[in-house]
Amino acid sequence: LFDQPHAVAGAEPVLEAAGVADRCQVSAGSFFEALPAGEDAYTLKHILMDWENPMDWENPEPLAILRTCRRAIGPTGTLVVIEWIIAPPNEGAAEKFIDVAMPISPGGQGRTREEWVSLFAAAGFRLTCIAPTSAGVNIIEGSPV
Repeated sequence: LFDQPHAVAGAEPVLEAAGVADRCQVSAGSFFEALPAGEDAYTLKHILMDWENPMDWENPEPLAILRTCRRAIGPTGTLVVIEWIIAPPNEGAAEKFIDVAMPISPGGQGRTREEWVSLFAAAGFRLTCIAPTSAGVNIIEGSPV
C-alpha cells in the first residue's frame, strides 16, 4: 500500500484486522516523485481521473504519475489501472454522465479507449487489455515497453 503519509498512517491496524498484514507492506511518499521499485504489479484505482484538469489540455499530472510507475516497474511487471472508459457516441450513458460530472467535483475527466492507449504510450507502456467489470469500471492493463 503506497500513499501520502497521512493516508497510510492508520493502515496497519486495518490490514491486521483483515488478516492480510503479513502479505502487505505499507509505504508513504508521493507518486509524483518515486514508488517502491521492482514490484510485479502497480495498481491505480480512480487515481488518474482525479488529476485531470479540463482547462489544461496537456494534463501533465496523469502522465507524470504513469511515468513514475514506469521508472519503478520491472521489465516484466504489469500496470493495472481501474477507471471508467468513455464509451463511443450513443453508447454508455453512465460513463458519459461521470465524464460530465467529474469537472464539477474533483476537477477530473474521463478518457476514451484511444486516449488511454495514447496516455499509456506516452508514459512508456503498451496497453495490453481492457476488461469491463460489473461495477461499470474497467481494468486497464499495461506492460512496460
